[in-house]
Amino acid sequence: MLKRILIVVALSGLASACDNTASRLDAEARICERALEIGALELAEEHCQLALGDADDDVLAPQVSSERLYRLASIKRQQAKYAEAAELLTQSLVLEQTLSGSDSPQVASRRLEMSLILAGQEKWQDGAQLLEQTVPAAPLLNEKERASLVNILQRYATQLQKSQHTEQASRLQAAAASLEKK
Repeated sequence: MLKRILIVVALSGLASACDNTASRLDAEARICERALEIGALELAEEHCQLALGDADDDVLAPQVSSERLYRLASIKRQQAKYAEAAELLTQSLVLEQTLSGSDSPQVASRRLEMSLILAGQEKWQDGAQLLEQTVPAAPLLNEKERASLVNILQRYATQLQKSQHTEQASRLQAAAASLEKK
């Protein structure tokens, strides 16, 4: 544990030594990544937030901004800060749709993350609609994300079945079964 703290402190010192905004934001992003690697979500959240910079900075390329918003949203979801996560992810999703198109793997990944946020908020029907939009892009996802999609589809199907939304539950279950075969 002491080794982890020393690494984070050393990286924090690196970030404070950077004098230009872009370098400082990149250093914060690296600290965020290191904190994620050691499982320090609160520290990761702090530094990922700093890695976004101020709204006035405007030094990040849209793709970088989208990725950092996505990462921070995921961290906040893991901490059950669903409203904050949804707001950040919505910003990332809008950027990504503009940058790479609505049928891109990046958009599919963000929709998958949003479905997890909506599940945390118990907004099963909203999340189910999002998942149904995501299923056609499943071949574009990496193996881990496809497996996650199958699990999420099954979880949503179970919840929808419990709330008497059987038709939608059946569609999600069928989609999960289809993806499992591939």
